[in-house]
Amino acid sequence: MNIEFMKYRALSLVIILWFVTCSIFLFMNMPFIYTLVVHVLNVKNDIKMSSSQINENYLLIIRYLQSFFIRNMQTTLPINDIVRIHFGDVRKLIIANNLFMVILTPIVLKILVKLRQNNLLWILKAMIKQIYALFVFICVFALIDFNDAFIFFHRILFRNNDWIFDAKKEPIIILFPDQYFMIGFAFIFIVVTLFYITLLRFINKTEQ
Repeated sequence: MNIEFMKYRALSLVIILWFVTCSIFLFMNMPFIYTLVVHVLNVKNDIKMSSSQINENYLLIIRYLQSFFIRNMQTTLPINDIVRIHFGDVRKLIIANNLFMVILTPIVLKILVKLRQNNLLWILKAMIKQIYALFVFICVFALIDFNDAFIFFHRILFRNNDWIFDAKKEPIIILFPDQYFMIGFAFIFIVVTLFYITLLRFINKTEQ
């Protein structure tokens, strides 16, 4: 029985991770969020570019980060090897995220349908609440002290220090203020929570 519950706990973790991959994909493809952030922060004055130029550069970078076919990052800003290496590393993570999302979507949906047919969703319900509680704990910790959390996640995800930019040498960092990443993290938390609530309602409906 313990092995059975461990299996459902692992499945719950996979589902939460699937929610995270979907929310990251959504955030990456909602450029109006970025446009709003840079407008509120008045980034164009810091980088001496027009709003249209900023948005153009952002879209070029986002396309590069998500495309298998664009090998070189295009931007009107000067970039050096540090920038190329770091954005290349980010590109690998984003593409991996999108691949996991595509792969997990049919698998998770098929498993949920099968559990529903066998009236076993009630076990998943208890397990996924535990995993979601852990997710909430991590998010609350990160949002309370976002700067330290931001550095911590970078040290985990990247094995080099190429993510440490100097605005004078690598002005491209001005295009991505810390507040943008904070909003992105909050966005992921909100979307995952909405997915989680939707799943619980689906499970509750099947129990009636």
